[in-house]
Order: sequence, then C-alpha cells, then structure tokens
Amino acid sequence: MANNKNKNNKKNVGKICFENERSALITKIENTTGGWKFFGYMYNTAMFRTLLLELMMIIFVIPAVIIIFLASSKILGLSQNLPYSATFGLGIMPWFGLEPYVASNTVDILQNMYLWLLLGIPVITVGLSGGFAVIRDAYWTGKLRIFKSFFNGVYQTGLRFLPFVVVFACGLLGNFYLGQAMSGLAEWLSIAISVVVYCVLIVILLVGFVYLGTSTLYKESVGKGLINAIRFTFKHFFTHLITFFFMLLPIALLLFVNVSFVQSMLSILLIMFGMLYVGLIWMIHIIRSTAVYAK
Repeated sequence: MANNKNKNNKKNVGKICFENERSALITKIENTTGGWKFFGYMYNTAMFRTLLLELMMIIFVIPAVIIIFLASSKILGLSQNLPYSATFGLGIMPWFGLEPYVASNTVDILQNMYLWLLLGIPVITVGLSGGFAVIRDAYWTGKLRIFKSFFNGVYQTGLRFLPFVVVFACGLLGNFYLGQAMSGLAEWLSIAISVVVYCVLIVILLVGFVYLGTSTLYKESVGKGLINAIRFTFKHFFTHLITFFFMLLPIALLLFVNVSFVQSMLSILLIMFGMLYVGLIWMIHIIRSTAVYAK
C-alpha cells in the first residue's frame, strides 16, 4: 500500500513540471528567510530603493483608486446635499420622487465607474509584473536592483497576466448589470447568484496570480506555462487561496472596517508599503511552493 501511494504521489507531481528557471544569468544564493525577515533585510540595507520600488508599483494602482474615489464622492454628495429629511410644516416632502432620482443617479455613477475600471484595473498589471520580478531577483541574489529587473518583469510577464485582470474587470461590470437585471428576483436569490459570480471571479484572479508568479520564475511557452499554473493552482488550491486572502487582507480591512482612525492608519501603511507587502507575500509563497516541481 505504501509503495502504491508513493507511486501515485510521484505520478501527480510529474504532471506539474516547471522548467527553465530565469536565474541563468544571475548569481543565485540560497535564501530561506520568510517574508518579514526578508523585508527587514531589504529595508535596512536599501531603504530608499525599497521605497522607490513601492512607489513604482503603487503608481500603477492610482488610476483605479481615483476612479473608485470619484464615484464614492459623487454618491456621498447625493446623500448629503439632497433634501432627504427636509419637510414643510405638515410633514410633506418638498421633492416628490426623490428616492427614484437618487437611485437612478447612483446607478449611472456606478455604471461609469465600472466602465472606467475596464481601463484602470488592467494598468495595475504593469506594477505587479515589474515589482514581482524585482522581488524575485532580490530574493535570489540578496541585492535590490530596481529599474532593469522591473522593466524585464513587465516585458516577461505583463501580457501573460493582462487577460486575467481584463476578465476580472469585465466580470465586475457584468455582475453590476446582472444585479440590475435581477432586481425583480427574490433578494436571497440575487445575493446567491452574485456570490457565485464573485467566487468565479476570485478563482480566475487566483489562477492569474499563480500564472504571474510561476511565469516570473520560469521561462516557459504560454500554453505550457498556463497548463502548469492551472494544475498547480488546483493541486494546492486552499494553500494558494489562504495566501491570496492574507495578501489582500489589509485592503479588505480598509474597505470594511468603518473606524476613521484605523482607516487613516491603514491608508498610510498601504501607501508606504502596500504593494511591497503584496509582492513579498505572494512571490515568496510561489518560490517556495514551486521548488518541489522544478526540473
């Protein structure tokens, strides 16, 4: 029984094989440090270059943030400036049809936001593909080199990751229109359908991040790299998923924790180190988890 189990394990591992590591042209050192220790090492030895890398990565997130911020400001302006509670002496609302007016304008604002996000979200690809390559080289060599590694990363993996974020952005827009179409359905049913759509989008984005990480490490054809990434994603699905959510946890806290002090502190930390945190958590996870499948 033990021999059969070992044979099955070897057979499963053999289906995933990462070849042609991109370390051929660099002097690679053995590195077993975790994310926090490695960040501390980078920050202590090259503080200004570490902050420069954060700046180069976060600058490509700014368009999407501006789009969401402007839409949120317009919606907040509607609720604050319109006479929701203003009444005459007999308790009559001065603006008949106010609620439908607000609902219609909110839908228009959200529709424009999701349409603009079709352009804003794909831009993030540049910062992620370049930043992941810088972190890869720094983890392999112990030296933080910014510009050459960054632009090499954009060239190597930018177009490979782009379709996944485009599909994700289109999915957000499609789910918005789906929500409008389901307005006549029971609330529980529309919520259930939206949850399913978001779960599918998360899985697509998860596969994209795995593909980006493995493509950053290994030079493979588009087809073979994608097949390896899909197999690798589902073979270690829960490990990848937990790392994925842990990577995005600060952003989730910023969105859902409604405490002004906490939001202010998180905003400052995300601006200073947010994209570095994403890159370190994900790339160190991918480096370690792909090692057993490397040829």
